[in-house]
Amino acid sequence: MLRATVAYCRLVGVSTGTYAAGLARYSSDTKPVVPPSESAQTKKPRQRIKYMAIKPTSPALTRMAAKIKEGEVAMDIVKEVDHFKFTTEDLIRALPMHRAQLLGGVDMTISSADLMLSSKEDMVGMLYDLRTKRVESIISAFNGAQLKQYLQQHKLKEAGTKKEMVNRILNDVWGISLKALEARFAMPKEDADQDGLTMPLSDDTITLLRTLEDGYLRQLEEEFRVKIVVDSQKREARVTGVMHHVRGALSTLRERLTANTTVQVELAKYGVPRVLSEKHTGRIAGVINRATGGALSSKNGEYFVRGDSPVAALDAQRALVSAMVEPKNQALFVVVPEGISDMATCTVTPASSPFSQPPTFVPDMAFHTSSDMDAPTPISLLARHVLLERKDNGSISRGSRGLVQTLQGWAAKQPCLAGQSAYLSAKLGTVMVDMDSSHKRLATQFYSPDDLMAAIAQRAPLFGFSSNVSPLKWLRESAARESTTKQVVLKFCRLDLPLSSKQPQANSSAKSNYILPASSDDNTLVARIDVKAGKVDFGSAQVDHICDTRTANVVILQPAQDLQVCISSRQSVNVTADLSKALEHVVRKLGISGHTNQHAVPHRHEVVETHLGRFGLETAEVVDVSRVQSSTGTAVRVHQTWDVIDDLRFSQVELMPAAEGRVSPAFMNSEEDWERYLLSLFKAALEKPSSGMPTTDSISSAH
Repeated sequence: MLRATVAYCRLVGVSTGTYAAGLARYSSDTKPVVPPSESAQTKKPRQRIKYMAIKPTSPALTRMAAKIKEGEVAMDIVKEVDHFKFTTEDLIRALPMHRAQLLGGVDMTISSADLMLSSKEDMVGMLYDLRTKRVESIISAFNGAQLKQYLQQHKLKEAGTKKEMVNRILNDVWGISLKALEARFAMPKEDADQDGLTMPLSDDTITLLRTLEDGYLRQLEEEFRVKIVVDSQKREARVTGVMHHVRGALSTLRERLTANTTVQVELAKYGVPRVLSEKHTGRIAGVINRATGGALSSKNGEYFVRGDSPVAALDAQRALVSAMVEPKNQALFVVVPEGISDMATCTVTPASSPFSQPPTFVPDMAFHTSSDMDAPTPISLLARHVLLERKDNGSISRGSRGLVQTLQGWAAKQPCLAGQSAYLSAKLGTVMVDMDSSHKRLATQFYSPDDLMAAIAQRAPLFGFSSNVSPLKWLRESAARESTTKQVVLKFCRLDLPLSSKQPQANSSAKSNYILPASSDDNTLVARIDVKAGKVDFGSAQVDHICDTRTANVVILQPAQDLQVCISSRQSVNVTADLSKALEHVVRKLGISGHTNQHAVPHRHEVVETHLGRFGLETAEVVDVSRVQSSTGTAVRVHQTWDVIDDLRFSQVELMPAAEGRVSPAFMNSEEDWERYLLSLFKAALEKPSSGMPTTDSISSAH
């Protein structure tokens, strides 16, 4: 108790006399208490704490201060602040996503053009919010002295708070004043004589006016008894007449322009729709908006797509169809090495790829399994495995045969008419799956592949394939590279439309330019044109008519690459003068000259008419093809591709049982040939291409 009292007195700074008196009061000792001497009261000075063991006059601090000072002097403040520069157009482009974040829901994702035609007060308020966020980011990035220096460079007033200085920069230097934002959403001004209204026109609106059918504006004039004059140079439309007639004509014109760019998408016309929740559809809508600029909305099971231009509207519909329609003639096989089917943990893991088909996966997932067992060899995997198949009803269950017999029977269903040949190839890559996100989160692991597949099948899965594979080991380690060529490859899908667009149609209108025609991947044209010495040689054009295509995604449940096997029926097309001219027109319009670094302005959906029908441009690529021969005789093609339209660069490795992939009926009926081909595929998926390839004789010994 005494020690505690003494410690407390010292802590609160009690004087010596008070300390002695208190000690005498509580002590049982009768002897007088002698206060400590002056020397004892004098405390030893405490040593100064050295923070970080660096003295204030340290040379290191001196050098650091000099460097900071030099950096501030050398800093180009004008250039640094201008990095944050934005325009009114940047704010308007961000409006749809900002509005969707505030209001939520799929139906709230509409385009900027729609917002410009309605809800003026709300949109101006949202523009203020977006502008305020930009102001706050600049305030947090610079101090007051730097902002003053920027204003001084532009000879503007430097006084005020940081917020006032930033607003001065936006108003007087960048021209993003609040009045400028309001002007973008201002209603058409009324002339002083009150005989008409003038509507300002944007570039997109002028383009939409050109798509209106002939005589529409005259019909509008007669209906409302007004006069309409469109001046593209002044970027305005002037409507004169009785005022309430003028307002009615302008309102009808706005509705017509908006209706032409908003179309209803009937998914059943393109295939069997997936049954997805509203939550997952909303995620798909976000992907479509970011990828194409188009907007997706849904109501009561109906889907609507909006695009600022015909190309944007068609791209958005194409993305929607690829994400929500089951692909035709596609199979799924899962190869499970025997012995780990009941001993491994299986799941799906997030997978990201800039190149996947279809491109609207939300999100991309890949299969993964782990096991204590050693990875199988190609021979043991082919000889001993369990095969899971996806049935027509969507369920995934065990098959009764192995992959060799199953794939051979699957390929035998490929129809080949007179004059057609069968082509077989396989690509390395990753099989990915898009599952409806409204279900409970998939378990982190399954102790049986059957349980994993059953859980996936309940979530309306869409299976896709990413064939983006690094070509380096194939080009570096392969024994012999036969040749390398560069080609322009164009793919056209058949359109279910009349042969000539000049033929009148009963239901034709300007809106038809915004509706995606029904097409078929089973009926396509593929044109290959050589590039020599940096120039496209149109005389070397080769065109194939692909009449039927079937694909099989093969998942290998091991740390290995997956496979996509493709078989098609095709025949060569005679390149007539008209077809050659049409191909040349498309290539030149795309801006392709054979140099992958050339800046092009690509356009999709270009229409080509041939004696086989009407086809729309689907993809345009510049491809470097390296032909490699493996030790087993399998033909390997390494493709280094530039997708011109989507501006993507990727590499693919394709393996074919024979040169150019053409297979004979004898091969299709030979189980031994299929066994040899699949062994080479497993070899490529599991091991390096340079190591020795086993022969088919060793397969029988493994059984």
